[in-house]
Amino acid sequence: MGRLYANEYLERSLLERLANGICQIEYCPSLKALVYKFPPLGSRIEPVAIEVKPVSRQSRRRAVRRREKLVASGNIASARIDPEKQRVVFTTKDMILNQLSRDGPKIRRSFDQVSRNDLAACSALFGAAQGLVTRHLHRLDDARYKATVSRLFSSASYTNLASIEVARHGYRRQYGILARTFVETIATIIALSHVPTALNEFHAGTLRSTKCIGWASKVLPPLGRYYGMLSEEFVHVGPAHAAFEQLSPYSPNDQALSFIIGSLRGGVWMLYLAAELAFHEEVQFPRYWKAAGGGVAYDPSDEERQWMSDFLGLTNF
Repeated sequence: MGRLYANEYLERSLLERLANGICQIEYCPSLKALVYKFPPLGSRIEPVAIEVKPVSRQSRRRAVRRREKLVASGNIASARIDPEKQRVVFTTKDMILNQLSRDGPKIRRSFDQVSRNDLAACSALFGAAQGLVTRHLHRLDDARYKATVSRLFSSASYTNLASIEVARHGYRRQYGILARTFVETIATIIALSHVPTALNEFHAGTLRSTKCIGWASKVLPPLGRYYGMLSEEFVHVGPAHAAFEQLSPYSPNDQALSFIIGSLRGGVWMLYLAAELAFHEEVQFPRYWKAAGGGVAYDPSDEERQWMSDFLGLTNF
């Protein structure tokens, strides 16, 4: 059994030069750890005798793994001293790459695991909605009503899928921003379906989204309240945006996950509802909109109301 002296502590002069901005990181190969704890400034570092036990193969493998976690000096983007916590804190040059290739996939897998059944239910209704809008989607240069709203449905569908991907990778608050864009698109589709002047205003670029929200709320009252909540809590910057929110894996009791799942279910349901309204005369077996007085009226059957209540997690709907 031998003895080893811990003489590789950061030198006091190195810390002082780093604090004064004199020492360049590239010339400090000792700064290899992401967070390196050091003794209080002004204290004297004495060599410390450490007993070294014989190293087994398993211990060597653990040591190799620990060394692999250290950050190479050329990968350090910045370094600062935190006197309060007595640490040197580093940022690295590969933070974006690590988030995309290392941390993001872990969070995504946790989301998929705890929300698998909900995603399957949403996917089934999403597919049914797509079946209602694809008939006119190929008419890319057609500015008439059905072709226009078909393209808007395509945009809304992609926004919905993008919001799911954002949520899957742990961006809980950012999910709400895309959810609001999705609701705004659905409101525009509903406005085009029952406001005679809306289509011309839309193509002229004078149709205001706030007007569409108001018009759509008369057809689907919860839409306006939902849009307002997303605007206040997620889009308009306020105190909630100053909260420190880390990207972390999901768990079954995650409050943000509960909101996201409920929002996804409600969003896909609105997508189908708006699609059936927009193309009601082409729907052979309508679930929500029934012919009435030269137009349509919201009139789901009792069975449909029960299904809707179960799908959305509501009671007495």
